[in-house]
Amino acid sequence: MNEEIAKTEAVSLIEVSVSEDKKQGFIKLEKQSEGSTVFTKEQLVAALQKEQIEYGIIDSAIEKLAQRPIFNIRIKVAEATAPIDGEDGVVKLLVKKDAEYKPEYSEDETVDYKNLDYFQMVKKGQILCEIIKETPGIDGKDLYGQVIPAHKGRKPQVPAGKNTSLTADESKLMADCDGIIKFVNTINIDEMMHIRKNIDFSTGNINFPGDVTIDGDVSSGFSVKAGGNLIIKGVVEDAKIEAAGNVAIAKGIYGGSMGDVIVGKDLRCNYIENAILHVDGDITVDYIIDGKITCKGNIYLSGTKELIVGGEIQLMGELVARDIGNDREYPTIIRVIGEKIIDHDEIERLRTKEEQARQQLQEINEKETQINGLLLAQEKKDMLSRNHNSPAMEQIGTLKKQIDRQALLLKKEIEEIEKAITYVQQKASVSYYGSVSAKRKLYRGTRIYFGDMPFQFEFDSLEHCRIYWDNDDIVNGMM
Repeated sequence: MNEEIAKTEAVSLIEVSVSEDKKQGFIKLEKQSEGSTVFTKEQLVAALQKEQIEYGIIDSAIEKLAQRPIFNIRIKVAEATAPIDGEDGVVKLLVKKDAEYKPEYSEDETVDYKNLDYFQMVKKGQILCEIIKETPGIDGKDLYGQVIPAHKGRKPQVPAGKNTSLTADESKLMADCDGIIKFVNTINIDEMMHIRKNIDFSTGNINFPGDVTIDGDVSSGFSVKAGGNLIIKGVVEDAKIEAAGNVAIAKGIYGGSMGDVIVGKDLRCNYIENAILHVDGDITVDYIIDGKITCKGNIYLSGTKELIVGGEIQLMGELVARDIGNDREYPTIIRVIGEKIIDHDEIERLRTKEEQARQQLQEINEKETQINGLLLAQEKKDMLSRNHNSPAMEQIGTLKKQIDRQALLLKKEIEEIEKAITYVQQKASVSYYGSVSAKRKLYRGTRIYFGDMPFQFEFDSLEHCRIYWDNDDIVNGMM
């Protein structure tokens, strides 16, 4: 009986508490006022069970506390199993995005024209990216045995696009065909025509809606048309070339009586001689001789010569060369194309006003047609009744005069608006954002125009100069 009383008293001296998040359990022991206070492991466990704590009990902490009690201090004797959150899925790219991919330059920062890695080319079956899947995570348990759910990892954003597919285990993204990568948000592969020889009588002319790669030359008199990018590993000689995308030519372009080149984006090649070109993007080339070129972007001379001699070049951007012209004063013409600055907001406002006036005029013309019908009907009615100049006829006539007057005013208003639109258009100014830079010499014999205004220089040649437009005048600055 005394043992039972002692056990009851011992249990009453055990205080159990739990943290707010239910993840930690504590025991605080109180000491008896008289005699020694002893606790068994079973008593401590029973106190926890009384509070329904059955999970996460730390046996070693209970045993130590029973063997050597610590009084009036909370001792941690139970701990929940924390959940382990899942890891997010990861995509390891093995190709570059379009904005990250650049042509290779040599150590002296000049373009290697024999290196045609201007586009990212892939072969069928090539791995584009590796995919590490997300993990589900491991749930935890609190002190009462209730599940603490783990957060599942986020799925990886697999950049699967055109002509790509996942492997069976979805761990890799593969190329479904040979082609060229277009990678912004998703990896797309444009199917490519690959011709492993010259374009000549054995192949005929080429017209392909996608990308085209030619391992040889494009012979005189033949044509190549590509709906995408075009790579030519040889030379283009007196041939017609047209591409909607970028063009890279390992050797160069030699024009003639029938050859011309049209490029929708950028052109990169070794040389341009006696050729006609229209390029909507930038041109990067080592030298240009007797070229007739229109370029909407920039022209960069990069290589061993960096020279322009002869021909006529029109461009909207900047032209940078080492030498322009030669000491024989061979005629070389460069025209910087301007851009008209028009008050588009004012023109839009006037056109809106004109449209409203024309709509009102149309409505008035429809009313006039109705009134003419009423006049005709009233004339017949008056003839039958032999009643000339009836009040109804007078009213209709008055209404017709009012309508005619409104129509006349609207026509005058439309005419004035058209004049105002013409005035705004004629008032437009022209700005020239391009420039011409010679890193070494700009020789006499070179004529530079900004629109119709020529650049005049008196010396035999200029060195390290940059010719540009500023404050409605041509400026000769130092480079």
